Amino acid sequence: MLMPFRIAVDFGTSNTVLSCWDEETEKARILAFPEWSRPCTGQEGGTSYIPSLIHYGEGNATWIGNQVCEKGLLDSPSTVRWMKHYILTRSPVRIPLPGGNKSYREAGTDFLRALLSSLTQMRGTGDTEAVFTIPVEAFEHYQDWIFDLSGTTGISSVRVVDEASAAALASGISLRTGESFMLFDMGGGTLDVSVVQLEDREQEHDTGRRCRILGKAGEDIGGMRIDQWIFEYVQEQCLAVRGHGALKGFSRPLLTACERAKEDLSRVDATEIAFTPAIPGESGFSIPFTRGDLERILEENEMFSRLNATLQRALQGAYSRGFEEDDLSGVVMVGGCSQIPSIRRALEYRFGRNRVWHDHPLDTVARGAAAFSSGIDLDDHVQHEYALRFWNSRSGIHEYRTLVRKGDPYPSRQPVARFLIRATYDGQVQLGVPIYEIVRPGSRRGQSFRELVSEPGGGMRLLDLPGECSDRTTLSWINENAPFFIPANPPALRDESRFEISFSLDGNKRLLITASDTRTGQIVMKDQPVARLV
Repeated sequence: MLMPFRIAVDFGTSNTVLSCWDEETEKARILAFPEWSRPCTGQEGGTSYIPSLIHYGEGNATWIGNQVCEKGLLDSPSTVRWMKHYILTRSPVRIPLPGGNKSYREAGTDFLRALLSSLTQMRGTGDTEAVFTIPVEAFEHYQDWIFDLSGTTGISSVRVVDEASAAALASGISLRTGESFMLFDMGGGTLDVSVVQLEDREQEHDTGRRCRILGKAGEDIGGMRIDQWIFEYVQEQCLAVRGHGALKGFSRPLLTACERAKEDLSRVDATEIAFTPAIPGESGFSIPFTRGDLERILEENEMFSRLNATLQRALQGAYSRGFEEDDLSGVVMVGGCSQIPSIRRALEYRFGRNRVWHDHPLDTVARGAAAFSSGIDLDDHVQHEYALRFWNSRSGIHEYRTLVRKGDPYPSRQPVARFLIRATYDGQVQLGVPIYEIVRPGSRRGQSFRELVSEPGGGMRLLDLPGECSDRTTLSWINENAPFFIPANPPALRDESRFEISFSLDGNKRLLITASDTRTGQIVMKDQPVARLV
């Protein structure tokens, strides 16, 4: 019997890494695409990544990843970047392109579909199973998008694992059982922090180790946001010299130059932000840029206070599980921004230089996801709160019963909730199970809705977009588009406590329901998926 081809996809705001699990070596192997990939500089083993870029040419032509860089199309108005970030934030912006406007979600679908289709074609016969990594603070719509696009590429099975947990698996494999450590993952779009403990499996006849997540937190800061802050800083210098008239011609090359300067300052103390305008006849512009300038920009935008707050939220979750900070063996830094010296120093100052490690920052998450695809275990917990909505005939209003609390582990070892549900009218033949996600005040703190957006003329500008209210509790109906019902046969009577129901969580973070008919005594359904949680 042909073994399934197990792949892991770490779709990043700046870079994407694909890997697979090698059964012979029992290690993850990074997958390279000759035209789309570029090598990870300074790393052994020939690993590579794919820049998260897609360029739309005339007709149906598209260029992917490193093709965009090699063809000099990075600054083109028809090149789309930062797709993941804008999908996560549900950006309403549509990108003006030669074949018509596209949303970031559509561009991200085109990008990933090209990669996945190429993999399934190379595989030929046999099933392909995929694990996708998602940010800690990702919400239901992002997971739904992952599952929807995967269904169009010939993949037989899809699972998700959050990026912090995947990185924990990759880093934890080489650590000793019982050790606790922190995973600091700061990439292009988000910061994810988790406190992890490596432990032995306890089941009989089960060998190996698992990672247990003690606490984790996420924040909407990363390399993209830093690029934007540098862009604003240099833009002010540019406007002082050139005025507003030339700004459109400068915007795209300026953005690329800002990104390049940020990367340069990870290796050198000083560089230059230099760029050539897209408008013919205009002269170039350049300014010196130092690590001191970058650190001042980070301070002014409260980078380090937001970083420390995220660290503290993750530690607080671990404290509630009996963890003490003295138990921390070390901090593993991954993601492109872990290479920025001032961010690295901030962690070294907080935890001590000898306890902070920062090797292989770009491919750790993908390697951990490949390990997850192979069956290496992971104890994790839910990041948000979920409730069942029901009609209270006595009060005449809808009310909510909590099913899953933030921090509940999955898979669950016993039901997370159990209760009776009543019919709302005589002759009811179906009882609905509407599941809501509860977003508490402050749960998405620090989220920014100021975006760099493309203009029809080819330039880029900063746009303030309306954000979600963060000072009140909000409810989101997560299975509205796939409603779930329990059939009542014979029909139920008004206010009859017709079903005893219980809920549990499986290893793929799906909410499962078991329902028993109190009138007939029969189990009408067992462990049926109701919704996928985050």
